[in-house]
Amino acid sequence: MRRPAVSASFIGCLAAFVAGVHLFRFFRPLPLLDPDPTWAIPRLVLGLAAVGGTALAGGFFAGSFFLWATRSRTSVHPVPRLELSRSASAGMAAAALIVGTVLRFVALDRLPPSLWVDDLSLISPALALRGVPADFSDSIRPAPFGVAKPYGSVGVLYLEAFRASLRAFGTNVFGLRFLAAAAGVASIGTAFLLGRSLLPAGGGALAALIFAGLRWNLLVSRWGWNAVLLAPVLDVSALLLLRGRRRGSAAAAALAGGVAGLSAHLYLSAWAAAAGLLLLAAWPVPRSAGGSRPMARLPCAFAAGFALLAAPIFIFHEGRVAPYFARTSDHNVLREVGWSHSPMPAISAAADSLIGPWWKPDPAPHHDLPGRSRLGWAFGVPVALALARAITEPGEERSAFLISTAAAALAASVAGGHAGVPNGYRFAYLASAAAVAAAAGLLLLTGLAPALWRRAAALAAIGVVAVAGALSARDALLLWPSHPETFRGFYGQDTLIARAALRWEPYGRVVVEPGAGVWDISIETIRRYRLDPDLPAPVPSASLASERAFRIVAPKVSSAPGERAVERVRDAWGREWGVVLASASPKVAAAGSLK
Repeated sequence: MRRPAVSASFIGCLAAFVAGVHLFRFFRPLPLLDPDPTWAIPRLVLGLAAVGGTALAGGFFAGSFFLWATRSRTSVHPVPRLELSRSASAGMAAAALIVGTVLRFVALDRLPPSLWVDDLSLISPALALRGVPADFSDSIRPAPFGVAKPYGSVGVLYLEAFRASLRAFGTNVFGLRFLAAAAGVASIGTAFLLGRSLLPAGGGALAALIFAGLRWNLLVSRWGWNAVLLAPVLDVSALLLLRGRRRGSAAAAALAGGVAGLSAHLYLSAWAAAAGLLLLAAWPVPRSAGGSRPMARLPCAFAAGFALLAAPIFIFHEGRVAPYFARTSDHNVLREVGWSHSPMPAISAAADSLIGPWWKPDPAPHHDLPGRSRLGWAFGVPVALALARAITEPGEERSAFLISTAAAALAASVAGGHAGVPNGYRFAYLASAAAVAAAAGLLLLTGLAPALWRRAAALAAIGVVAVAGALSARDALLLWPSHPETFRGFYGQDTLIARAALRWEPYGRVVVEPGAGVWDISIETIRRYRLDPDLPAPVPSASLASERAFRIVAPKVSSAPGERAVERVRDAWGREWGVVLASASPKVAAAGSLK
């Protein structure tokens, strides 16, 4: 049953909350709360401004939403089909898969040029597995692996897949990143299936086209290791659960829960996603004759399937050295509240999480381009329209999917604390739902056109998606890899120093001094497995090489007697990160063979 006034009030409260938090932070707490009598009038003026701005934002958004909900066709009429023939839609879906695959695999071993410590550190534990059940005696490994204080964990199930990738493609940069790129490609297919399941004809192809060029997934498909692999697995779980809801099948819901339970072996965000799917399983199913009916057996079956497949994480823990929930226990909103002795971190996390997909850039410099929102205008407006439609029509199956997914993600974002909001990496699995929502919003917009112009409107929507995808591809392949913030976020100096060591190893023994880089494990791993697609061909003889020694030190470290600088390790912007110092025996020095 539609209740536009209730929905408008809800939206108004959310807008007032976000506006109030931002106004409070803008004016700062001290001027608003300082009891000094001399501040009485300024405090009154600032307080009235904060209250007035909060009320104005709430009233404006509530009124605008109510007018939209009662007068706009996009809030009342069914979501229209995409006015394309079946063959044209199939061709568009195929083109999306082909182009999306090319964009995710092109220059995969070179872009981005810097390598990430988390997946570098997992090469050795992955190769140490034997592909037998005994590998699961401890079902997780700490991440980064081999450091004094790991800040995360990863399931052995993921490491088995990682091991297969390294064995198939070699221990090189392509093998290191293959799973992430393959997961991005697989997600194009699962986004198509989700769109086909939740949208009218043509919606699946439109969702696939959106996903293929979505900057969010294009970026994480080049480095996101297990977080991006989570997306297609959870999409399969959602598809099974939707099937179970339509048929009232507890078996399908249990199977969906089992697939979601497997995803818990990949990345911690699986728990937030599973909470959303559990809410979807409990969402009342509309009756054919009107009304709705809850189905308690579906959420129970889903929860049972999830618990059964996630249980090995906690049952098999022989010799475990780091907890599964290491990341969440080290940093969460309760810890932030305790550190600040204020509830503001929780309040700010909620406010910023609500607007994050539209207006706030990712705080982590390597997750996205600085200053860019997650969705942008081309996709942000349709997603907002689809979510608004979901709030006004909560009985629709698509609404249930979007609301349950968004609610669980919002709760998880707040629980994680304000420091990382909005974190596009932890919630990379939401890209499929975002593509479906954007497709729904675009279909609603095409429905505003007169019947004779629907096909033209559909082609215009496809054109907008294609242009947005092309711009995203430019960002992902040209701008983001070469941006200084990307270099900083990946600790690119470690890759530069390690590859400098690889260049000098044919000439003699190379030692990287402590303090030259940030992560010693990154430098050691790159050197051990020779992770450089541009390694030069071997040059000098072993007899001369054995007489030489090289040290790579931080730029401010002085050279020892008998050493001279043979290379200064610089980034693309000219900043110096290390110096290669060489020393040689008198015989080699006299021969003048050291260049």
